[in-house]
Amino acid sequence: MRRSGFTGIGRLVQRFDNRGNVAIVAALAMGPLCVAGLGAMDLARATTAKMELQDALDAAALAAARTTATTDAELKVAGDRFLGQNLGLDEDKELDSTSFTFGENGNVVASARLNLRPYIAGMLSNGTMAIEASTEVVRASVKVEIALVLDTTGSMTEGTKLADMKKAAKEFVTKMEDASKKSVEPDAVKISLVPFSNTVRVDETAYRTATWMDQSGVSPINDEIFTTSSGTQHGNRFTLFSTLGTSWRGCVEMRKAPYDVQDTAPSTGTPATLYTPYFAVDEPDGKTSGYGSDYQNDYVKDGTNSNDWRVRQGSITKYGGAKNGSLNTSFGPNRGCGLSRMRRLSTSYQAIRNDIEALNADGNTNIPIGMAWGWNTLSPTGPFADGVAYNTPKHQKIVILMTDGENTIAQRDTPNDGTYAGTGYIWQKRLIRSNGAALTNGASTEERTEALDYRLSLLCTNMKAKNIEIYTIRVEAGSSELLEACATSRDNFYNVKNSTTLTAVFESIAGQIAALHLSR
Repeated sequence: MRRSGFTGIGRLVQRFDNRGNVAIVAALAMGPLCVAGLGAMDLARATTAKMELQDALDAAALAAARTTATTDAELKVAGDRFLGQNLGLDEDKELDSTSFTFGENGNVVASARLNLRPYIAGMLSNGTMAIEASTEVVRASVKVEIALVLDTTGSMTEGTKLADMKKAAKEFVTKMEDASKKSVEPDAVKISLVPFSNTVRVDETAYRTATWMDQSGVSPINDEIFTTSSGTQHGNRFTLFSTLGTSWRGCVEMRKAPYDVQDTAPSTGTPATLYTPYFAVDEPDGKTSGYGSDYQNDYVKDGTNSNDWRVRQGSITKYGGAKNGSLNTSFGPNRGCGLSRMRRLSTSYQAIRNDIEALNADGNTNIPIGMAWGWNTLSPTGPFADGVAYNTPKHQKIVILMTDGENTIAQRDTPNDGTYAGTGYIWQKRLIRSNGAALTNGASTEERTEALDYRLSLLCTNMKAKNIEIYTIRVEAGSSELLEACATSRDNFYNVKNSTTLTAVFESIAGQIAALHLSR
């Protein structure tokens, strides 16, 4: 019996021993598991602390670089202040050391060390984990002035070209805005916008009385459209706008050669340098004998019985007479001036984007007048004189030209042999070809294009001589050879075969500008 009882007790003890072993093993395993869990938490905390320290140090170094500090001591005072403002500390984190010094070429070199009290080391001792970060900021970056010269001619309405251009140009402005924010220089990026077609348009309210506009009609091209049977007569264009009861809309003509390809400052002492207000003269009533077309822009009665078309067209007394209809950008002295205004150099990036979104397309292509005014917005002389002096250290002037067609001067079967534009009429002999001859009536389409191409090539040469960097973008049509030669280098020319890729092209240009000039 005792043996039997003993046997039962032994089995009970055996069962207890087995369960106890499991409990002991589990208890022993909990320690390492807890340690591992806390260790993982420490690793995560250290990673987060590293990121926070790096971000705060980057911001502090950039802010310190923008101060007027000239010694390491002054720089450290500024850097420590900005770091303290950007870095959040608590009882488990302590800033151990910092360093802000001037490195090579005036760069700001910064480092910081943070002590983090971990859970594991904190339980076993007073040990800490050291978190370190370092950064370097270019203090003296280059400032850039950028002119966006954008084709807004009628062909841009084909397909999605206009919409694609707007999207690409707006995103370019945004990328330049972002680059400017990251630069250590204030207002590191200034941008102007120059839409063009057969002319360009300035702000008619701001510049109606500007001294660089031909206020009294002294420019040698002013009177050419006011013909007589034997020559010309004087007519003040601004006065004629008033007589008609309408306002000048802001468009301008090309200057007389050679000033059409130069940035010579406008001066009343040299009348040919002034800018002439665009005035689409009233063309004769009816059809001229021997020609197949009626005049397109006949908006007032001629008030004369003369059979000489020059007399009928050139009269200045008729503008006070009866009108043949409502005056607008399709009919009247502002005919052909339906495009959007340009914008001078600005850091109002949202306003520039708004202007781009509002662009409309109409008219023929005159790339030289667009490029000339792109240059004007960057010029230190005139008419705006917004740009810094040429070759100012740590400044770069850049023009980005985008066009979708060839230079064009319209032809029409009337004595004018075309329509009025920023080049005047072709019979005014304003455009000089590469052989030195001036275009006149009867010039072929190819000759007209060649003459404008030649003026553009001279412009590009003269601009590059002033150290202006030029990017050119050909969209689907036009002369790739001309635009490639205009660009500063082969890498600055983009041959776009589909406008849907324009965003990528403008992104590439933005990246080049940021890398070469803003982030070195």
